[in-house]
Amino acid sequence: MQRVLVTVAVFALVFAALLIGTLAAHWPFWQRAWQWQSATEGWPAQLSGPALALQPSATPLPLHVLADARLAARATVGSTDIVMVGDATGRVAAWFAPGNDVYSVVDGRGMTAGLLGPLYGALIADRHASLLDVPVGATIDEWRGRTRGVMTPRQLLWQLSGLSAGAFVPLNPWSRRAQLASGPDFYRAALHTPLAYPPGSHFEPAAANAQLLALLAERIDRSSFAQVLQQRLWSRFAGQPAIGMLDHPRGNLAAHCCLRAAAEDWLRLGLLIAADGRSGTVRVLPAGYVAQMTASSPVHPGYGFGYRLGGSTGANRLILETNGRRMSIAPHTGRAVLWVGRGAPPSWLDALLSPGEFAWQDTTGIE
Repeated sequence: MQRVLVTVAVFALVFAALLIGTLAAHWPFWQRAWQWQSATEGWPAQLSGPALALQPSATPLPLHVLADARLAARATVGSTDIVMVGDATGRVAAWFAPGNDVYSVVDGRGMTAGLLGPLYGALIADRHASLLDVPVGATIDEWRGRTRGVMTPRQLLWQLSGLSAGAFVPLNPWSRRAQLASGPDFYRAALHTPLAYPPGSHFEPAAANAQLLALLAERIDRSSFAQVLQQRLWSRFAGQPAIGMLDHPRGNLAAHCCLRAAAEDWLRLGLLIAADGRSGTVRVLPAGYVAQMTASSPVHPGYGFGYRLGGSTGANRLILETNGRRMSIAPHTGRAVLWVGRGAPPSWLDALLSPGEFAWQDTTGIE
């Protein structure tokens, strides 16, 4: 009997040691998973764990920010923290709730994936336009010869990969969706996301689509996604560093969410697109590429390269929206509007894109 008790005790100790070791090895996952689980609005105020800074441009588009009483009259009714409307010359009308300004660091949440459409334009500028239509299996060796290898970057941008979005259960360590949110390997999670539909046949926004575009950009450019994003895009238009989430120390940058950047730089992203790929005098995207971004998906009309489309044919607006965040861009007027707050955005934001409805006027300068 004593021998049996000793054997059971040894097995219990070994099991406990393995369990503690496993928990310790995946501690960053559990930290982040709990933050996702306990988030009151679906997005944590801040995510712990490893991160990386993207460095800005030495010559960003200068912004001349003016306080506008018309915005103040609207924005103070509701849950708005920041509203900024600007044009390609750098002129900006704005309203900020107390404690906020142009340098306030804003977690882009789901808006982060909106960097991928412009990034692929920057890659095309150095390569060729057919890049968007080359099957990913030609670059992602793990998918070569497999059904999922026939999907293209254009289909990934259109959310037509056929990959399952999956239910988000943050505390399930075996869930690919949870692994994309918390680690420990964003690429492995994306590569093993189940294929629910034939590529190109079904619209379903999925975090895996963004992370696969990041992996593909990394393989094409032969450098880490963080380096590609910084060198090809962020360092060519932004004015402040941005902080991105890594899946593990010295690991992969999240492409699908959670980039923390100054409010002015989220607006600069919109203005880059509104100006057909120019940031001041610097051409970042090929001429005409923004027109491709506003081309509607053949399967899901009203959706472009990672952006919802609004407006009429020939005057499409690109809309990037997630809980508490919204950016709308009008290439035909050269304007962009950034809103940061809580809950649903106000209905009057898109009127700011029209010079006829919201004309510039001289007001008190903020910056």
